[in-house]
Amino acid sequence: MLQDIIIIGSGISGLSAALAFSHYLTPLIPDLRITIFELHPVPSTSGGALSLSPVALRYFDLFGVLDELENFGADSGIDVDAVEIFSSRTGKALSHLDFSGKHGLGYGDPEDGKRYKARRVMRINLSLAMMAAAEKRGNIKIVFGKKFVSAVQLENEDRIEVHFQDESIATGNLLLGCDGVWSATRRHFIDPGRQAEYTGFSLVQGTVKTACLRAKPHFRNSSLNLSKAGSLLVTFYEKQRQEIFASAMVECREESAKDHTGLGKWKKEIINRSLRGEMSSRFSESVIPFIREIATSTEVDWMMYPIYQVPLGGNWYTHRAILLGDAAHAMLPRDESAAYAIDDTILLARILANNLDSPLETTFQIYDAARRSDISHAFRDSFKLWQKRNTDAGPIEAWFRERLIPFQIRNNQMSWKAAFEYDANKAPIPGGSRASTPINGSLRPNSKSRSSLYSQDTTTSSGGGSVNNNQLREFSSCSQPEITNMMNNLVVIEK
Repeated sequence: MLQDIIIIGSGISGLSAALAFSHYLTPLIPDLRITIFELHPVPSTSGGALSLSPVALRYFDLFGVLDELENFGADSGIDVDAVEIFSSRTGKALSHLDFSGKHGLGYGDPEDGKRYKARRVMRINLSLAMMAAAEKRGNIKIVFGKKFVSAVQLENEDRIEVHFQDESIATGNLLLGCDGVWSATRRHFIDPGRQAEYTGFSLVQGTVKTACLRAKPHFRNSSLNLSKAGSLLVTFYEKQRQEIFASAMVECREESAKDHTGLGKWKKEIINRSLRGEMSSRFSESVIPFIREIATSTEVDWMMYPIYQVPLGGNWYTHRAILLGDAAHAMLPRDESAAYAIDDTILLARILANNLDSPLETTFQIYDAARRSDISHAFRDSFKLWQKRNTDAGPIEAWFRERLIPFQIRNNQMSWKAAFEYDANKAPIPGGSRASTPINGSLRPNSKSRSSLYSQDTTTSSGGGSVNNNQLREFSSCSQPEITNMMNNLVVIEK
């Protein structure tokens, strides 16, 4: 009987898995227990401002995360009606990627009347809102400071044993590896031969207060600014529009990218100047004053995040363990990065709920067959998108690229609409012991056209006692040391 679920990793994938499995399985298994084990001693503050599509927002509403996020006030993020696309060469608006829909209310299900646009929010705030929603479930526990070492399938038992670096052990009926691109669950247990590989791309991103800038923003909420040397995403990420997040994809050697991680303060300052020079060389010639200032201002705190991916193929599961999210299929960022990970968790939870009387491997096989084709296409599509967009262009090629943007937007409107209205909660899934509608092939509608013109999200991946919701919200404005002190008073770090 499935009773204890162990999740490795408390990022978006791990927290989504806990919420999805609690949502779909608790009515069937009243004594279900879900425990998340997180490597870090406290919630990680790394990562920038995430773009949440209408699909992701629909899921977060289902799980109660949006309600918790709204408790953060201005830090709950900013709704995005559209991403406005500009030419840095001419300053003209080229087009926009619309999230407001035909009647300006967003995308959703006509049956329940709910509509969702997009939202830009800091990763730490979203994570804390997800933790607060998980706390309210009652059967989800989060334990921090646990480094996965190995797992053992117990002979003649329906349980799996997980070993941590501190020599503690946890046992459960199901193990979910949600520990990101550097997944220890994948490397040390499920698929040891499949290592993460550098994509050749890194994200350069930074934040700055609008009060520190002289120029006025040329956009409402979010903009993508195209130049001959790539694109610069500039967006607000909190409701009062007092903070700006900027991000650009750059190609660089892995050795150079690695130099930007785990640094002391003095080295970070040197690298900040270096990155400012890189941004200046790419965007300082823009005719848009706001872009010129962002690219050259000493007030922007730039950092580089190398992007790694998990090669296609390989094993996603074994006996009583399975990989989800970036642990299984990390790829270059795209507009649906968060939604893809949440899709994984919802679809697997629903398939499992419909096959509780079957062996876990049967459930895993059904999930793999239903999910892998979508992931493989998204992986290849993302790589082609960035290879094409980030090459330097001469004046003529840049002119042609800009002219093509409106046509590309119009041609993809129907496929984007289908993607924004997709709901893994209602998608038909393969039948099992509890009847459901069988499917063939992809679960995603028209998944071929799911690439975007503006994907700029951080792919860096990053508990226990009960955490009070009001105390959780305090983390959003704290530094990492402050968070450590607060968490020591709130969460039991098991030994």
